[in-house]
Amino acid sequence: MDVQRSLRTVLATGKVLVGSDQTAKAVARGEAKLVILATNAPGAEDIRAAAAKKRVPVYAFDGMGTALGPACGKPFAISALAVLDAGTSDVMQLAK
Repeated sequence: MDVQRSLRTVLATGKVLVGSDQTAKAVARGEAKLVILATNAPGAEDIRAAAAKKRVPVYAFDGMGTALGPACGKPFAISALAVLDAGTSDVMQLAK
């Protein structure tokens, strides 16, 4: 599975919230189907704990936010994102 392709596809065809605050809120509301965290995501432990309570899978991206942003096709850092709808992406396979 090509993680970069999956991330770009989900951002293009699905519904995603970007950022630690938005991710935490999506998990709390029960909207997130998958959480992706960079290694340096602020509040990562709180997001992980909330996701575990809601049984939302968390994928630990192997890199910092400065690598996750470009992997998603964005010219800025992304520390966390919540997938609400995968669209045509196979990104949900990261949950396994």
